[in-house]
Amino acid sequence: MIYTDDIRKKLDTILKAFEGYIDGQDYFDIVHSKKVGYLYVVVGTPEEAGLELLDTPEKMLDVLFNEIINDVINSPENRTHVPDARTLTKWEEAESRRQLTAILEQIEDDGAAYLKFLDRYLKDYQERYAEADKSC
Repeated sequence: MIYTDDIRKKLDTILKAFEGYIDGQDYFDIVHSKKVGYLYVVVGTPEEAGLELLDTPEKMLDVLFNEIINDVINSPENRTHVPDARTLTKWEEAESRRQLTAILEQIEDDGAAYLKFLDRYLKDYQERYAEADKSC
């Protein structure tokens, strides 16, 4: 995949900021292939394995935000989770925001824009799953 210089730089910067988090995970990775581009690779059993092309900063952030949110929801410290609820509790949202903000603040050039993206992402996440919770 051919990226513009600007997109490639942004993707590299995001990947660098999240590097410690990604390296600490055993169920996914994000890799770069000269032939394909940036790939989100889910590892595990053959049934769980999968690939997703990350061709924009927003797609990469979406994947990484979702992974951290899932970690927060499933954290042993989380005493607030409501079984079968898809929306985040106040603690889950605050803890997700805290962890993600700490990473995004490392990004110099686009960090402020990515923090705004995080605000929109969490709002959309809550709205999307509030609708899903109502339909269940």
